[in-house]
Amino acid sequence: MHPSKIRQILLLLPLLLLGAGAFAQDDAIGKFFGKYVDDNRFTVVSISPKMFRLLAKVQWDTIPADVRQTVTRLQSLRILSTETTPQYFYKEALATIDHKEYEDLVTVRSYKDNVRFMIKESGETIHELLMIAVDNDGFTLMSFVGDIDLDKLSRLSGDMGIKGMENLKNVKRNK
Repeated sequence: MHPSKIRQILLLLPLLLLGAGAFAQDDAIGKFFGKYVDDNRFTVVSISPKMFRLLAKVQWDTIPADVRQTVTRLQSLRILSTETTPQYFYKEALATIDHKEYEDLVTVRSYKDNVRFMIKESGETIHELLMIAVDNDGFTLMSFVGDIDLDKLSRLSGDMGIKGMENLKNVKRNK
């Protein structure tokens, strides 16, 4: 993800400026994130569960109801992005994923980029949406955790200009 996109995220969610430290998880993605969170080659965004609880308390008078609902149902967001050896980090991230836990949802591959979406779910509920993307400009790993509605998350991400997330807009899940 290009640094200007990170700045857009920060501008659209001003509460991020309050800061949220990185938080550890024991899953493979948490370990991968933890391995590189302090690496200066990476741009890091980490929004903790506490921040999402604070977001739920904010006055949302000017924010559309579906955006508010989407944000308040999220528990965490982690983004790692680097322009350094993107193919290396893409391959390492894919090798880290336990494919018994994550199901492939969408793969978009072209001559210049590769974007994969995976979900972790139980029953009808998606608990985590994972995006792993690589192109000539960089590598991005993004993990949304919470009670996830793909349609609403896709619209929110589109408004925020998060590269790669536009690939979710046409996904229809069988219920």
